[in-house]
Amino acid sequence: MDKKNFNKMSNFFKKEGFYVVLFVCLCVVATVAAVTSKSNKTPVKPPVVQESAKDTKGSEIVAQEANEEYDNALQVKKNTVPSKSTVDNTQTNNTQTKTSTNKTSAAVSKTVDTKFANPVEGTLARAYSEDPVWSDSTSTYRPVLGIDIKTDLGKEVVAALDGKVLEVGEGEYGKYVAIYHQNGLTTVYANLDPDIKVSKDKSVKKGEVIGKVGNTSLRSGYEKYGSHLHFEVVKGKDITKNENKVDPAKYVKYTLSK
Repeated sequence: MDKKNFNKMSNFFKKEGFYVVLFVCLCVVATVAAVTSKSNKTPVKPPVVQESAKDTKGSEIVAQEANEEYDNALQVKKNTVPSKSTVDNTQTNNTQTKTSTNKTSAAVSKTVDTKFANPVEGTLARAYSEDPVWSDSTSTYRPVLGIDIKTDLGKEVVAALDGKVLEVGEGEYGKYVAIYHQNGLTTVYANLDPDIKVSKDKSVKKGEVIGKVGNTSLRSGYEKYGSHLHFEVVKGKDITKNENKVDPAKYVKYTLSK
């Protein structure tokens, strides 16, 4: 039996041996090729993984830049928006400035007295008139750019307002004193006694005695009402300009002489 089988196998290899050997060789070659290919193969990271890492890194950079911009914006806002203490201090300073200004204005208003005092006791002998009126002293018609206050010779004359003596002199109305006031007006007191109590540039107070009624006017001896004070009110400091003279009755009040 064994011999019979052996003979069969021997005959088989004799007939098919070439093909068997060829098959074995092909298997060996294929195996060697497979092993060689596996040994020489270099592992490469998938492109998808690389892109993912790149995107992640880029996202981190963008996020970091965004955070930096946000922090910068917060810092700018913090520096730009005033703090509560700064606002409070500003409001306090504004309030103090406004209060100080109001106090200063109130103080100035309080110190500047604009109500005139009558310069002398007496009655109104001649009123202000821009139109020519009859003058006994000159026997002519002429305007009267002041008022004549009938009073006693030697009667004290006082400043109508606080001010500064602008001039002390003598003119057609006799000895006079001109006082400039803070309201921009100048008051003139004429026909004074030569014994004048003030001098140029002297500061005077309302009601302060500046002299006495005299008889220094060239016309006073001819006026039927006798002793008087000639009183003028002038806008500005130039007492020679007739167009600057205004009616004193706007500032002082006298009853008309009988």
